[in-house]
Amino acid sequence: MNEAEKIKRLGKATNVFYFKQFSVKDDRSTMKLGTDAVLLGIAADITNVRNILEIGTGCGIIALILAQRSEALIDALEIDEESVTQAKENVAASPWKERIKVIHSSLQDFIPENQKKYDLIISNPPFFSGTFKSHKTKRNIARHHELLTFDELIGTSGKLLNDDGSLWVILPVKESLEFINKAEPHGFFVHYMMKIIPKVGKEYNRVILEMKKEEISEIRFKTLTHWEADGDWSEEYKRFTGEFYIDF
Repeated sequence: MNEAEKIKRLGKATNVFYFKQFSVKDDRSTMKLGTDAVLLGIAADITNVRNILEIGTGCGIIALILAQRSEALIDALEIDEESVTQAKENVAASPWKERIKVIHSSLQDFIPENQKKYDLIISNPPFFSGTFKSHKTKRNIARHHELLTFDELIGTSGKLLNDDGSLWVILPVKESLEFINKAEPHGFFVHYMMKIIPKVGKEYNRVILEMKKEEISEIRFKTLTHWEADGDWSEEYKRFTGEFYIDF
């Protein structure tokens, strides 16, 4: 059994996932802790970032990663009540409880109440639309974008971001192209794109995007391979996530 399998099995057995500086429980959250959230939290550029808004925090993993990486104040928005409770517990048990505020609200209801502007907005957004829904309503809320469309996410981000702020998301390949097409009419343009390859020899299946309110001539690109052919983590993946995973 390789180290990846050990950590996965340990988390499933205990409902606690241990990182170098914090731990996370996700058994009551609508979306379980996953690689997408971890990679997005690590990839986001936090240079000169003082205020962060996370949309759809779930168990709080992205907010916790960003708190470890920065000194920013973080508002973590979540619509599901049980996820909010669990995120608050995870934050309270962390070293950064004074800098992370978990807010129980939809994005639509949050806008009229909010007076802040943010340097960074980040989201692991819902991306399935209409088909292949599960029978669990709470999971549908987390995974399907009827309650938060791409247009709403992008348009609202335009209102809440500072002029030089950035919007970070992670999406499957097809949905990332849809997101980019919907962003341009709202005045958002891709500045950075990370293509995530699940395993050596495979095509990339996830895309991390940084979008800003300024059109540029050249987008920065990066690729990251998750697994080697033998099923172990790649060396580049170990380097990328090494400040967080215990076994690296």
